[in-house]
Amino acid sequence: MSKDYLQRLVFEHISARAVVVQLDEVVDEVVSRDSYPPAVAALLGEALLVVALLSSGIKFQGRVSLQLQGHAGLKLLMADCTNDGGLRGIARLDDEAGLPGERDELFESLARDGILTLTLDPSDGGQRWQGIVPLEGASLANAVESYFERSEQLTTRVFLGQEAGKAGALMLQQMPGASDDPDGWNRLEQLASTVKPEELLELEARTLFQRLFHEEQCRLFEAHPLRFDCPCTRERVVNVLVSLGQAELTALAEEQEVVEVKCQFCNEAYHFDAVDVAALGHEGDTADSSDPTIH
Repeated sequence: MSKDYLQRLVFEHISARAVVVQLDEVVDEVVSRDSYPPAVAALLGEALLVVALLSSGIKFQGRVSLQLQGHAGLKLLMADCTNDGGLRGIARLDDEAGLPGERDELFESLARDGILTLTLDPSDGGQRWQGIVPLEGASLANAVESYFERSEQLTTRVFLGQEAGKAGALMLQQMPGASDDPDGWNRLEQLASTVKPEELLELEARTLFQRLFHEEQCRLFEAHPLRFDCPCTRERVVNVLVSLGQAELTALAEEQEVVEVKCQFCNEAYHFDAVDVAALGHEGDTADSSDPTIH
C-alpha cells in the first residue's frame, strides 16, 4: 500500500461513515518547497489532511480546496485535493516576524477575525460551489466540525495528528437519512473519541478501524492512494508568457538576463533566456496572424 492514502468505512445500519488519511511523503514534499516557519508548516500539514478527508466525499472530476485567511501575519493558507488524490498546498506570509511560534497559537490568532472557505471546483464543466464561514474553534479540526454543522447540518468529528513529517487523521461523519440504530451515532462518536494521536500516525487504517469499531457492522472500501501533484508545466508557463504580447516580452528580456517564472503553488522555477523569449515573441505573432478575432 502507498504510504500516503485514504480509506473509507460505511456503517451498515447507522447513517454514518468514517475516513482515515495517512500522509508520509506528501507533507514533506509540500512544506519543503518553501521556508515556512514551524507553526505555519504544521498548520499547512493539517490543512492537507483536511482536504484529503473531504475529497473522499466528492462525486465529480475536480478539486476540493480549503483556504484560511486572517490578519495574524499569515495572509493565506491553502490546500487542495483532486478527486484522484493529487494534493498541493501553499502559505503566504505578510509579516513573518509577527507570527506566533506555535501552531495552536497561530490558529488562535487567525480565528479572532479569520474566515474559512471551502471550494468545490469541477473540471468537467460543472458549477463551481463555494462556502464561506467564520473561522471558529480552538483548532482546525474544530473549525471543520463547525463548518459542517453550520453549512451542511452534518454532525462531524475530526481528529488530526502530526509528528516529524508524518500526519494522520480520522473523520467520523453523520450522513443524511434515518438510521436503523437510534443510539448508533452516539456510540460511534464515543468510540472515535478514544483515538490517540499516535494511533493516527502508527496504525494502518484497517487496523485502526478494527480497533475502534470492531463490534459494528460496516463495509470497508479499498484504500485510495494520495500523492503530491501540481499541474504546472513549462508548456503552461509558455502559454502564459506568449499571452503577454511581444512588447511586454521584449521589456522583460531587457530588464532580466534570464526571465524566471515560479509556480505559486509548488515554487517550481521555469527559466527563459533571451533566445527563448525572442522565440516566444514569434509564437505570439504566429498566433495573432492565424486568429482573425485577435486585434
